[in-house]
Amino acid sequence: MKMCTAILLATIITAPYVHSAETKWYTGDERCPPPKDDGTYSAPYNVQDYPPDYPTFPGADKHGWSCSYSREDGVIVQYGDSRTPQQQWLAVYGDNDVQ
Repeated sequence: MKMCTAILLATIITAPYVHSAETKWYTGDERCPPPKDDGTYSAPYNVQDYPPDYPTFPGADKHGWSCSYSREDGVIVQYGDSRTPQQQWLAVYGDNDVQ
């Protein structure tokens, strides 16, 4: 019984940390500060994490945040993806023969 209680307690304590690790918000830098999580953009979405599930979660039809700039050495820096999660999914798993 003590073992079950200990496992349950450990699960309850670590669950918020596991969930927060899965829901990372956008990252950027000083020239591309990420937006606030205020509902303006969809959550960051990696289509390869959810094959073959078409995204239907709330906000899946909102555009994602993106920012890019050219560094002094000519390298283009890109953060995010401005497509909606649904557009990203269709680009990978959708029917490419549809016109």
